[in-house]
Amino acid sequence: MMSDGGTATRPTGRFRSRRNIVGAVLIIAFAVSGVLLYSMITGHHTPVSSTTPILVGWGGVKMDESSTGSGGTLSAVFPGEYVSDMELLLIEMKAEGYNTVRVDFDPYCSDTIDQNYMSVYNQTNAQRAVQIAQHYNFWIIIDYHGYSDIFRDTSCWLSYWKPIVQNLGPSYSQIIWEPENEPEYYNCTNSPSSCPSAPCSTDPSCVPYLSSAYQQWIDQARSLGDTHWIVVQNLCSYSCNLCPGGDGSCSSAVNGYPAVTDSLGNVSQGGRVFISLHSYMGFNYYNATEGWSNATAESVAQGYYQTVVAGMTSTGWPALNTEGGTDPLSCDPNICAPDIILNGSAGYSAVTFHFIQTLVNLYDRNTPQRINWIWWPAGDWTNTTTSPLGALDCNSSPQGWGCLLKSLPVATTK
Repeated sequence: MMSDGGTATRPTGRFRSRRNIVGAVLIIAFAVSGVLLYSMITGHHTPVSSTTPILVGWGGVKMDESSTGSGGTLSAVFPGEYVSDMELLLIEMKAEGYNTVRVDFDPYCSDTIDQNYMSVYNQTNAQRAVQIAQHYNFWIIIDYHGYSDIFRDTSCWLSYWKPIVQNLGPSYSQIIWEPENEPEYYNCTNSPSSCPSAPCSTDPSCVPYLSSAYQQWIDQARSLGDTHWIVVQNLCSYSCNLCPGGDGSCSSAVNGYPAVTDSLGNVSQGGRVFISLHSYMGFNYYNATEGWSNATAESVAQGYYQTVVAGMTSTGWPALNTEGGTDPLSCDPNICAPDIILNGSAGYSAVTFHFIQTLVNLYDRNTPQRINWIWWPAGDWTNTTTSPLGALDCNSSPQGWGCLLKSLPVATTK
């Protein structure tokens, strides 16, 4: 999670994994017309190929959720077992038209004490997660839910990933690797076990280092014969100094994308790289500067959208934004805002829901292909309700925001 108000005012002790209505017709019309107007003005063409998958779903699923559950329903994947919380989630997600799940594990090189609360990597749990995804024909993002590893302990990070790619990769063609959750070089808040000195100290110097580290990861995977899709993350996904709010909702945030190549070729030749930008609307910054309103929410969503569109053009890669949601980034793990509808790590406010709905409208109606997105969180660790479905709990009162979100089903888009 990025900071609310830039790196200089980053609150300490925030961990992403602990944070942890629907728009009217006029808003939808505004989103569509905005997309068309932008395309006409810029002549933008999204870099996609006929083999670029359409991916829409949810994350915040701990890796050990593939083996833990509350019982009650028999598993369709593992005979004689009850469904795990992950399988229960995929049953719900499939019924709602989603096709992608993001499964997270703790960053080994910087957190061996489970501070980030995504569970330690376990080969058995990883294989079970893949089997569940395969049974329900889901794409599965394997997310190393770290922050500073890619900067401060690059060698450890590369070495730790190598056997994972070797052992897990051959098991399923619809695995997507996410080598680092949200790269950051600012401090050691999210690195309790190991935090060597950072190799760079400013955004302009750290983006080239980020590019180099991701390039090493891609080259290592390809040298092992791996051909899965790989996600590279914008520096502003956690926090950056490129935008006033420390997020990715301004034109300068395009400079936070790493520049990488794939030995498989560019996207039209079969290269498999996604760029990603995590998207939240921070209460502290936007309330103090632009006002906490639906109009501001629409402006922030437009800012993120324009960054992603510009990023696809500048990098040549399609986008898979692996995280975003309704958390206003305040009072973790609960939320602080004057318009809270549902509190807790999977909660939302009226304005943040308007923000994410506007962003979904923009992403879904992008041409020539919708922009892929995965929202947060749907894990069983959330404290908003007692349900293991997180934001997709439709039996709570009020309902989880994932139940209210309107989006185009995967089957209706190309």
